Formats: sequence, C-alpha cells, structure tokens
Amino acid sequence: MRQIHTIKFSILFFIIISSIIAINYLASDGVLSNKPSTEGTSKLHNSKKSTLTENILGFNSQHGALPTSLDGTPLDVKIKIDEQGHLIITDDIKYLFDYFLSANSEESIDKILLRISEYLNHTLQEPALSESLEILEQYISLKTSLVELEQQIGKDISALDQAQLKDGQYLQVLKNRLSQRNKLRAEHLDPEVHQEFYQAEETYDDYTYSKLLLQSDQSLSTEEKQDQLHHLQQSLPKDIREGMRESQIIDELQEKTANLIATGSDSQQLYELRRNMFNEEAAERFVDLDQQRDQWQKRVDNYLIERNTILNSQGLAQEELQQQANTLRDLHFSSDEHIKLLVYEKRAEKNKTL
Repeated sequence: MRQIHTIKFSILFFIIISSIIAINYLASDGVLSNKPSTEGTSKLHNSKKSTLTENILGFNSQHGALPTSLDGTPLDVKIKIDEQGHLIITDDIKYLFDYFLSANSEESIDKILLRISEYLNHTLQEPALSESLEILEQYISLKTSLVELEQQIGKDISALDQAQLKDGQYLQVLKNRLSQRNKLRAEHLDPEVHQEFYQAEETYDDYTYSKLLLQSDQSLSTEEKQDQLHHLQQSLPKDIREGMRESQIIDELQEKTANLIATGSDSQQLYELRRNMFNEEAAERFVDLDQQRDQWQKRVDNYLIERNTILNSQGLAQEELQQQANTLRDLHFSSDEHIKLLVYEKRAEKNKTL
C-alpha cells in the first residue's frame, strides 16, 4: 500500500521529489564547539544520537549518527533474496535508497552513498550484494540525468502566457516531459527494476494526464466528462482504484468536518457525520483520535514555548543552546515522535521569521 499512497500527487510534484535528491556536494554539518563547558553535553548528545542510529539501522554505523531529519524514523524495509541468493526486485529497494537520500540537505551525496553501501553490505551477501549495488548505481545515474529535465519543465511552463495556460497548452508540455522522464528511466534502469520501481506511478500519471485533458475539453458536457472519467477510473488496476477510493473518502470527510466546525457544530454532530459515513465503531475510534490529537497538540505547544525560551537565552553559545533544546525534546518526547515533532519545530521557526 506504500506505493498507492505516494503516487497520488506524482505528476504535480515529481519535479520537487526528484530535485531534493539531486547531487549536493555541500554538507551542512554544524561547527563543533571546543569550549570545555559544552564537552560533556556534546558527548552525551552524540551518545544518544549513536544509540538512535543503531536502533534504526540495526547496527553501529562507521559513518556516525544519522542526520537529524532521520531521528526516530523507522527504516521499514524488507530486502528479499531467492533460494539461489539473488536479489528479488521490489519497491522496498527504492524506498531504502530514498530514505537515505532524503537527508541530502544535511549530508553530502558521497557520505549518503557510503551509508547505503554500508547498509547493503551489512544486510546482504553475494550475489545479492553486487546486484543491489548495481541497482544503486543505476538509480543515482537516473536521478542525476533527471536534474536538467526537471529544471526545463519549469521553464517551459513559465514561458506560457495566460491565454496558452487557459487553452491547456501546458498539458502538452507536461505530457512531453513525462514521456522524456519515462524514457530516461527506461534507459538507466534494467527493465525489471523500472517496472517494480515505477509501473504503478506511471500508470497513475497516465490516468491523471487523461483526466486533466478531459476536464479541459470544452466540447464535452459535464455529464459526458463524468461518464468518461468513470471509464478512465475503471481502467486502472484494482489496487490503485482502492487507494484512490480511500483517499476520496478521507477528503470528503475532511471537507464535511471543516464545514461543520465552521458553522459551530458540536462534537455530537461530528460523531453523527462519522457514524453515517462509516459505522459506530469507526466513529468511536475518531473520538479517541480527536482526544489523542488534542493531547499531542498541548504537549507540542508547551514544548515549543520552552524551546523558544531556551533558544532565545542570552550569554550562551548557539551550540550549547541547541544542545539544551535537544535535551528538552528528548525529555518530553520519545525517539519515535521526533520526526513528527520536527515538522512543528520548522513551522514555528518559519512563522517566527515572517
């Protein structure tokens, strides 16, 4: 189901997704403080980071603790081999690569590749090891060659004037670029790898393009568009259709919930909405989730206030202030909660600069 949930926005965001793992040779490691007063704190923090890394990877990495953005994030992959020891190609391999590559703003591509190679060497034996490293080489080569294409599509769409945008000419630009992207994938990846990594995404891309083209067709009535859209959806594989339906239900629930809240509806009306859309048991689970969400938000709000007080303190080095903030985080939140908390921290920092 991982692939079904991730392909929903593949056309609109494939530029961004690929760009963030483009080659980046500047690591963003902080400057280590040599002050004796922070040495003990730094060692304690590094020890905790190393423990987190070992818990995630399953071994003690020779390349140090994982980047901060990966703190507390589970590496939920299952690399499979057959009876002869050959690698079985699955999308978990791609997920593994992307997991480490997602930290490219914090580490150089060279160090990231060392981490991936270390993980593969720890997990696999020959011949699966060599096969996995070959796929990694193909994957990085593909991502590198996609950079120019991703930049060009933005320029092509920006060059269209408003009239051309309204006429739907951007769809042709998009179609051409998607075709070029798929061609690059086929050129750089072995056929089996290409299929396992991208078949579902490309199928959904074709559907989305056809849907956009249909919606821009002024010669069709609303009823005709709905009828053709239904046929398009039915042409999709069953697992993609099921994933779309789940997403549509959630979107519908969120919209109706927002409308009820905006009109001042109480919790009982929200309960009735959820019971009508699902069932009594599901409605009860939503109540529990609401309570958990409220409790989480209170914890986060209190933490952010304390964190802001620490980071704005005077008379201490920035490194020491950050260490104190990290200690506060570790005190109030488990390692599994760190990645979720990071979103709130970044949002608070962004709001502070506005």
